[in-house]
Amino acid sequence: MSADTEAATRMADRYKQLISKFVDRKISASEFESSYLALFKSDKSKVGGKKFNILDRLFADVDAFEADPELRKQVYGGIGDEELLSCARAAYKELYEA
Repeated sequence: MSADTEAATRMADRYKQLISKFVDRKISASEFESSYLALFKSDKSKVGGKKFNILDRLFADVDAFEADPELRKQVYGGIGDEELLSCARAAYKELYEA
């Protein structure tokens, strides 16, 4: 395994528990949003490649999340709880079950 591959795996592993909690409905979409954004923004070990791209795409999905349905109507591309859950499930599958 190359150093870049190992670094990408370590980076992805930091997100596994958080994404799993959300996918398993142990935390709310709002809790996931705040935790994921904080983790991603503070993560100094971001490395390129497929795993980063998946996490980055999930970051964009989390950023598009709006819990309030009325406010969501005003946000271009805003998504709700179920859409975010679907995005997190897809990312989890790609990262940890592929």
